[in-house]
Amino acid sequence: MPILVLIRAKLKPQIVSSAILFLYDWILMFPVELEVVWSGKLQPLTVLYIVQRYMPFVDTIGILFAVSFANPIEPNTCRALYTTSGWMYITGIALTEVVLTMRTWALWGKDIRSTVGLTIFFLCCWVPNFYIFHLFLDSQTYSPSPLPQIGCVILGGESILFLCWVILMVYEAGILTLMLIPGFAFCITYYVFLFGFSVANVATVLLLPSLSTRDANYPNEQSHPPYAKPITQTTTNNRTTRSPRIA
Repeated sequence: MPILVLIRAKLKPQIVSSAILFLYDWILMFPVELEVVWSGKLQPLTVLYIVQRYMPFVDTIGILFAVSFANPIEPNTCRALYTTSGWMYITGIALTEVVLTMRTWALWGKDIRSTVGLTIFFLCCWVPNFYIFHLFLDSQTYSPSPLPQIGCVILGGESILFLCWVILMVYEAGILTLMLIPGFAFCITYYVFLFGFSVANVATVLLLPSLSTRDANYPNEQSHPPYAKPITQTTTNNRTTRSPRIA
């Protein structure tokens, strides 16, 4: 266990840098967000965007408290922090995928086939994803930290988190294919990046089995909020052109 404690202590700068990167992205995008999102009418898509965009602020505060800045804390408190952070994490990704899927649905004309097909595809990927993530969080065990640098230690659990990234990789590949079939070139780079991000996370989890997979992936967590950039860009385009609208 001491080796794992030292490794997690080394993760502290990575976690802080990830939070700073997320804050930097938010600062860059806020002028566009203020013009497109906050100045418009409150619609379901706008609510989804706001929730998935700002949820990581709460998530980041909780997880930084648990692993970086707190004195050693009780295992039950540690479990509560990590579990809450974990569910906010995967929920944020799912909400981002909902918004991007709605964009794909709009580009396909919102017909009945795309409506039913995308709904089934989303449920087939995300229902098992949430279940696997539940099993992963439920299997984790915690211990008070022997070092003052970190709050608590995750002793480990089921090594199944990579399956969540595999499923997400399949989903992103499907959405990317749907964008390529009709020749939609707008924001294809983002979908390719999402797919590559999932592949990288699968590799990270499999190559670092000695670490808690939650710890190994947290530095990457702050990368998923910027995925909302195509959403604000799409809304901006809809105000200046007559491209298909999502809502």
